[in-house]
Amino acid sequence: MDIIFDGQHDGEQAGEHLLSVVRLFKDRYKITHFKEMRLSVTLLDDQGQEVELVDSETSEAYRTFEVYQSSCELRMKRSSGRLKLVVDNT
Repeated sequence: MDIIFDGQHDGEQAGEHLLSVVRLFKDRYKITHFKEMRLSVTLLDDQGQEVELVDSETSEAYRTFEVYQSSCELRMKRSSGRLKLVVDNT
């Protein structure tokens, strides 16, 4: 199932909207567990310009940001290098 949030959302709105969908599944349809969730986003800076996270060592765009659960806590898989924000001026 794809869940699509149309338009631009700030970080707080995006979190609230995603949580409201999860609550809807739980309350209305009694869905209490999810095996896998994927989220595709286009990152924007304060001026509305598209930006990318780029590995500062390899200069490659960071395309996957993995979050996984281990021992009841969430961990994020990070790039081997440091990430930097790059504005897409194309």
